[in-house]
Amino acid sequence: MLELQGKNVLFVGGLGGIGLESVKCFLARKVAFIYILDNMEDSKIIQTLQKDHPNTKIAFDRLDVTDSTEIESKLKEVVKAMKYIDVLVNGAGIVMERNVEKTIAVNLVGLINTTLKALDYMDKSKGGRGGVVVNIASVLGLEPAHGIATYTASKHGVIGFTKSLAHDVYFQKTGVIHIAVCPGITRTPLLNTIDGTFEYSKDLVNQLLTCKFQTPEIMGEHLVKSVEISRNGGIYICDLGTLKEAELKKHWDFEF
Repeated sequence: MLELQGKNVLFVGGLGGIGLESVKCFLARKVAFIYILDNMEDSKIIQTLQKDHPNTKIAFDRLDVTDSTEIESKLKEVVKAMKYIDVLVNGAGIVMERNVEKTIAVNLVGLINTTLKALDYMDKSKGGRGGVVVNIASVLGLEPAHGIATYTASKHGVIGFTKSLAHDVYFQKTGVIHIAVCPGITRTPLLNTIDGTFEYSKDLVNQLLTCKFQTPEIMGEHLVKSVEISRNGGIYICDLGTLKEAELKKHWDFEF
């Protein structure tokens, strides 16, 4: 089990529903420093968090994860402030089904760019001290969701990226563990923005919205527990009060 007390956490997307509740759970573990990057700003939330946790340093800056140059510059500022990144959480996400480019840019490309650029600072062979990268995917990264095909594709991409970087060759060089968490349907403001892949997908979307929901508070606790478990390549399903590792069947392998 990873001991989080005294660690430095960088949380991308840390002011959203799941993000904010996860930040609170990290703070309850007495992390040393938590740096939040998000495209929205709420100084009152940051002030309240700092007041409630005076022994943890909390910083915030805005970030557009679709801008790779901005990601690079903001990471430099993060490392200047924290020196080391022990845990990176990629939590930025949108549900804008009809805007294919933006959905993929935020949910997948931004996550990939953030991870690759952050690894330069986390990599033990480059002066970092290793750590954990946790990507917030979705149960819809494991199963199809017919009404929101583009969002589903973006989350399947997150799973593939995570599993690929979890290869032991990478871990032996960098000391960085890669995991993904797959929330079930969680009651957050994102649900208010769901539209269907097609106009006639409305019934499929409405059906999706009638399923059982979990709270972001439960999801936040399970995200942090997944980080504490930190099994390299672990894909964790967090749904309706349960936390379990997904068993992904292997359908194909290389032949040499």
